[in-house]
Amino acid sequence: MTMSPSTYQGSANGYNIALQKTADEQLLLNLVRLKYRDTPFFLEASSFTAQFDFNTNASIGGVFPLTGGGTDTLTTGAGVSFSERPTISFTPLQGEDFVSRLLNPVSFNTISLLYNSGWSIDSVGRMVVQRINGIDNAPGASGPTPKVAAVYADFNRLSALMFELQKTNMMQLGKASGGARDGMPVLFLPPSGVSAQADEMRELLGLDPSLTEYSVVAGSGWTSEEQTSQIVINTRSLLGVFYYLSQGVESPSKHVENGWVTVTLNEDGTVFDWSQVLNELFEVEVSSSRPDDAYVATYYNGNWYSISNSDLDSKASFTILSQMFALETGDVASQMPLLTIPVSN
Repeated sequence: MTMSPSTYQGSANGYNIALQKTADEQLLLNLVRLKYRDTPFFLEASSFTAQFDFNTNASIGGVFPLTGGGTDTLTTGAGVSFSERPTISFTPLQGEDFVSRLLNPVSFNTISLLYNSGWSIDSVGRMVVQRINGIDNAPGASGPTPKVAAVYADFNRLSALMFELQKTNMMQLGKASGGARDGMPVLFLPPSGVSAQADEMRELLGLDPSLTEYSVVAGSGWTSEEQTSQIVINTRSLLGVFYYLSQGVESPSKHVENGWVTVTLNEDGTVFDWSQVLNELFEVEVSSSRPDDAYVATYYNGNWYSISNSDLDSKASFTILSQMFALETGDVASQMPLLTIPVSN
């Protein structure tokens, strides 16, 4: 007996959905761990095998009484059984190569690739960039939750301006062609006076208004040079991006009272609201029971943490994080299999 293609197709789709769900839950779990200053840990599904078995059987039997008064009886039977035995092997992502990928600054190429793939520069920039020409984007959030309020307002304004320019195709990220800067990252803006958003952006960054092309360089310092032709970007590490988004994870009041999470304070002693920094970017809700409308959910520290299926902004940011993780760590050599799970249906 042979199996139809639909048998394989249905199984493959089911496993695809299950593995994708597992990967999403792992990302969310690690974001929650970082909120609590716990250690993140990553597993990768390194191999997957499935065995399909079809079994058929037939039987025939009868009753033939030895005496003449009974009735001869003949019975037949047939059966078909199907079984599917999948096995998934997981490997830990660890070792020097993987850790260095987590701790190295995210490259401008990754930012450019995401931007030119259609992702919002507002979302990508706020997640990845922690300082640009001296304008801070909550740099303390690139690690465990700080105790001091973040500086972020000017950067969020700059990010909003860049998004408006992106929507009207008046700003481009690319590479210079020709001359001494051939192949170097550059940002293109319309001429001065054409766009109010571009003019305000130049003012915030201290850019030379007579230029339309600006070099983009990586660096942590900035000399506050006026009317510069350079945009100096200090990016977060991939782990820093995880930490930054973890500031959007809600915690039960009991966990706050127990001191399980850091409470950030304003100068006047009031509690700093991280939703101001992550406004319309990322939020993880917490509840005592599993939510019915969760896009992705994970159980940790006695509670359920989830992203609502209707929270499109958080879902988009979560997808960017997933793609960024794949871009930055996709070719890391994993360790030997740690866990092999036979899955029974």
